[in-house]
Amino acid sequence: MEVIISIAIVMGFLGMVLGVSLAIAAKKFYIETDPRQDRIENLLPGANCGACGFTGCNRYAEAIIKDKEKIEINLCVPGGEETTEVIGRLMGVKAEKREKRVAVLMCSAKNVKNKVTYNGPGNCRSAFLTQGGQKNCEYGCLGFGDCAEVCPTEAIIMGENNLPHVIEERCIACGKCAEICPKNLYQILPVSNHVHVRCKNPDKGGIARKKCDNPCIGCRKCEKVCQYDAIHVREDLAGIDYGKCTACGECVKVCPTKIINNYKEKDVYQKLA
Repeated sequence: MEVIISIAIVMGFLGMVLGVSLAIAAKKFYIETDPRQDRIENLLPGANCGACGFTGCNRYAEAIIKDKEKIEINLCVPGGEETTEVIGRLMGVKAEKREKRVAVLMCSAKNVKNKVTYNGPGNCRSAFLTQGGQKNCEYGCLGFGDCAEVCPTEAIIMGENNLPHVIEERCIACGKCAEICPKNLYQILPVSNHVHVRCKNPDKGGIARKKCDNPCIGCRKCEKVCQYDAIHVREDLAGIDYGKCTACGECVKVCPTKIINNYKEKDVYQKLA
């Protein structure tokens, strides 16, 4: 009995010493935070989507406070202009407007047959490791929907031919779809750039048509009608210089395979609520 009492006394004393030590350490190493950091974090939507370039809303709020001369306050896409304006007033800086950006899938392939029978895990990354994927077109979408799975706002839906479609109103341009796509088919672009060559196949027209019903065939019709020198065919594949493009849509009209899309007119992004 005396042994048990002695052990209890020793344990109690050790606990008291440990508690005092922790209290002293906490006081000694305490780092005072700027109260504005908590206010900014509370203003942010808490989506932790990564669109701002930071791992979470708390990290973005911390960066704004610690490096306010370099970190822009308009990087929160889900928060929008209203959140940016409030943060601007809090930090005493003028909030610049930032054009909305959207993810664009540079593939609109139709009727692409499989070159092999794939029986592995149902995701693009695994399929890609099998001879670049199961599809005849080695440049196009594999159609398993990895991008839709990682999208934090459900802005990507799988449509015809298992082809992903982006809902502009939901897209926050976080770039997660671009990161996960093994074919690098996504680009994050300002919404004002709404004319796109949605094909990545650089093969000559005859070969490209054997892989897909509607590839770019390098006919140069788009190049000839462009008044702004904004579209050129290189290695049998058309490409747009968005710095010059005015989205006039003339290239869209003459494209024989309809691979050049203007989503403002053709509803490529399926604007669903």
